[in-house]
Amino acid sequence: MIFNNNVIPFQLGNNTIRGNIVRLQTVVSEIVKRHECPTNVESLFADTLTITACLGSRMKHDGVFTIQAKGAGDVHTLFSDITSDGFLRGYVGLNAGFTNTESNLNSLMGSGHISFTLDQGKYAKRYQGIVSLEEPSMSKTAELYFNNSEQLETKFLTFNYFDIEKNNRKNLFSAGLIMLQKMPVKNSFEDENNDEVWQNSLNFLSTLGKEEFLSTNLTSEEILYRLFNELKITVYDEIIIQDQCRCSDEKIKFAIKNLSKKELKEIVDENGNVKIVCEFCKTERIFPGKTCN
Repeated sequence: MIFNNNVIPFQLGNNTIRGNIVRLQTVVSEIVKRHECPTNVESLFADTLTITACLGSRMKHDGVFTIQAKGAGDVHTLFSDITSDGFLRGYVGLNAGFTNTESNLNSLMGSGHISFTLDQGKYAKRYQGIVSLEEPSMSKTAELYFNNSEQLETKFLTFNYFDIEKNNRKNLFSAGLIMLQKMPVKNSFEDENNDEVWQNSLNFLSTLGKEEFLSTNLTSEEILYRLFNELKITVYDEIIIQDQCRCSDEKIKFAIKNLSKKELKEIVDENGNVKIVCEFCKTERIFPGKTCN
């Protein structure tokens, strides 16, 4: 059995199509478990994390890639980000008394927007693309983002095991995806050839089943060659993804020290301590109030 957490870039047809295959085992399962969401939200959260890992893994410089959705529905916030080191984290915000059983993104989040943000600090200008919450899934929303903002025909096929009974999840990756993008062309001859390779790649991708993709008995390379061997596939080195938050004692102490006396008084408990729980990793930290002055 294969247990790993990685993104593997590839190209088809002499760089006519580029893509990524993402397969995450412990990273997604641990992040999702930490947030104790209903099953329908777990599936949405898992897809968001894998799409974030897929897109963020392409950073060329030190930075952070973020997907953030804000809605007026029962799920009011959906957030995930990844660093250029492959450190992935996420957060889900639910309204009190959440009972929504829908799996559709629109039904869960209502009206709102999703932002895709790339911040590489001093290396490049901060970029942000925003799309409205119109599509039924995160994968369709990500496709809309690329089609509209970057004029790149893009296909995401996502899978996760959160709608499968826990007893039947053995030997399965928790989540993953395959992304395909049709590359720009220079002339009409290339365009015709690219169209053919693009359509063939979509046809081959449509034959991929959930259990086959999530099976820990298959490597990512084996899946890619099964699907695309006829299209001159080139596979590149893997990019490791890790479940790692960026919170720290130092960052939290700094934030607390910047509170006013009134704000600090409101969060100090009866013992004079300040308890902080990270929304991402759920780590609980307790600081004596006097050290925060």
